[in-house]
Amino acid sequence: MRRYILVAATLALAACGQSRTDTMRNLAEEQSVAAQKDSLLKDVAQTQTFITELTQQIGTVRNLKAGRAVKGKASDLEENLTPAERRERILAQVREITARLNESESRLETSRRRVAELTGSDASKSRRLAAFDSAVGSFRSIIESQKTQIADLTEQVRVLTENNERLTNDNARLASTASQLTTERDSMVAEENTVYYVADTREALAKRHIIESVGGFLGIGRTSVPAHNLDLTAFTPIDLRRVSEIELPRQGRRYRVITPQNLAALDTPPDGKGRLTGALKIRDAQQFWARSKFLIMVEQ
Repeated sequence: MRRYILVAATLALAACGQSRTDTMRNLAEEQSVAAQKDSLLKDVAQTQTFITELTQQIGTVRNLKAGRAVKGKASDLEENLTPAERRERILAQVREITARLNESESRLETSRRRVAELTGSDASKSRRLAAFDSAVGSFRSIIESQKTQIADLTEQVRVLTENNERLTNDNARLASTASQLTTERDSMVAEENTVYYVADTREALAKRHIIESVGGFLGIGRTSVPAHNLDLTAFTPIDLRRVSEIELPRQGRRYRVITPQNLAALDTPPDGKGRLTGALKIRDAQQFWARSKFLIMVEQ
C-alpha cells in the first residue's frame, strides 16, 4: 500500500513539474507574441508620424511658393531652404518612407512565421495565432492606407516640381524679356539724347557734303545751309545730358551756327552777327537742341 502511495506521489510531483514547465513556456510564448505586436505597432505609428510631418512640409513648400506666411516650429522657419531645396528633401523623405513600408511588410511576414512556429496543436496556441493573424490583418490595412497616402504625397510633390519647373522657365523668359526691354529702352533713351555737331571752314564742310550753298545771283550772295542728306559719320556724337560745353577747333576764330538751334539757351550768346568764339557753352540743353539734333558751325 505504501508503495502505491509513493508511486502516486511521484507521478503527482512529475505532473506538477511538467505543468509548471508548460506554464513557463506558454508565458514566454505569450510575451514573445506581445513583443511582436508591440514592435509592429511601433513601426506603423512611426511611419504615420513621418507621413504627417511630410504632409506638413509639402504644405510649407506650397505656401512658400505662393508667398504666404508659414506657421511652424522655429527650427523649420530658421532653415534657409528654397522651395526647390525643400522639394528635394521631401522627395528623399518619400523614398525613405517607401523603404520603411516595404520593410514593415517584410517584418509582418517574418513575425507571422515566428508566431506560427511558437504554436502547436494546442487549442490555446491556435487561438493565439488566430488573434495575431487578426492583428496582422489590421496592420496590413494600415500599411495599405499608408501606401495610398504616400502615393498621394508623391503626386503632390510631382505637381509641385512641374509647377516649379514651369515657373522657373516663365521667370527665365520674363527675365530675358525684361533684359531685352531694358536694353531697348536704354538704346532708345541714348539715341533720343544723342546729338551731333561739326565745326570747320566753309570749304571743308562743303567738300564733305555737310553744307551746300543756295540763293544769290551769279555766285554772289549765296547762303550756306545744311545739306539735305547728312552723313552721321561726318559729325561728332555727344550726349546732350552730359555735354554742356563744346570747344571750337580754332581758338581766336569766329564761328556761325547755320542750323536752327535756340541760341538763347546758351550761357554766352553770340555777337551781333551771330558769331561765337572760344567755346559754345550750353545753359539749357533741352531748349538748345529742341529744334535740331545736328549742329553745324561754319568758320568765318
